[in-house]
Amino acid sequence: MFLEHTTLAATTQLLADTLEVHYGIDPAPLLKQLDMDPALMKKPGARYPTAKMQKLWELCVQTTGDSCFGLAAGARVKTTTFHALGFAWMASSNVKEELERLLRYFQVICTMPVDLQLTEAGDNYRLSAASPDPYPPFEEPTIDAFFMATLKLIRFTTGNQFSPVRVQLEKNNQERLAEYVEAFGCPVEMGCARDSIEFDKAECDTDLSGQNRDLAVANERVLENYIQALDPDKVSSQVRELLITLLPSGQATQEEVAGKMHRSLSTLQRQLSSEGTNFKTIRDETRQSMAEQYIEEGDYSLSQIAFLLGFSDQSNFSRAFKRWTGKTPGDYQPGPEIGQ
Repeated sequence: MFLEHTTLAATTQLLADTLEVHYGIDPAPLLKQLDMDPALMKKPGARYPTAKMQKLWELCVQTTGDSCFGLAAGARVKTTTFHALGFAWMASSNVKEELERLLRYFQVICTMPVDLQLTEAGDNYRLSAASPDPYPPFEEPTIDAFFMATLKLIRFTTGNQFSPVRVQLEKNNQERLAEYVEAFGCPVEMGCARDSIEFDKAECDTDLSGQNRDLAVANERVLENYIQALDPDKVSSQVRELLITLLPSGQATQEEVAGKMHRSLSTLQRQLSSEGTNFKTIRDETRQSMAEQYIEEGDYSLSQIAFLLGFSDQSNFSRAFKRWTGKTPGDYQPGPEIGQ
């Protein structure tokens, strides 16, 4: 478990730049008030305690007197703001893949548990965010910034004409509604049950010109190592390491993993839940990561990869791979020789 939740220091640079450039306010006094070392903002991979970041958000809104501060901050995001996630994002095959990477590696941005979901809503994909119990609700500007930053990153790869279909917010800031509509370029509803942003499926599934699978996979490895370095003793990290060993045996069950970790099944489930995940999710993510790596390296046939990942046969592996990536292993592999 994380002893103290932390947030990527580069996000503080985002807030500082917004204060200085957009509002003409020196951020130094606010950072000093919270005892936040300004040097960390420019140190790659450095982090601040999330509790201090939450206080900084509050001070930014109070100091500027602008309830829409989050929109201004989110609009200033850069691809370098979120460590290697930004580079993996830029190399993604399509917008849906970008959003999936955001969910998978959100801990790089902040280790505070967040209930992020990407679901289908008719002809749209819906990205929703909520603070799980027992954590308090998000500060309003952070939701604004999160959705705005997500849209800005999407526009880096698709062009500035890309807009959501709909934005729904729990907050009720009707007097500033027109500013939200202008910022997102779509209808915005307030006073809703959950914060969410929806995108057209067809647009999200369209191949991007800048896609580069090699770069995306390379940066994902950087992200995975970075997350593990944050807390190598996390239960989910231990489960992932065990799965890598157990998958080829076909015995990578939840019960087997719990036994090797000297925990009851219920204890393991509870601990994973407290970290915002579950066994099936970890197993799928581990299998997908290993499958992509094996296919990239080209040392094994598809039937061998299926065995190494604990699948009973190649057809089951192929169906699972299509579910994970939207492509068959044959479409994904770099050359025709693998599996032939």
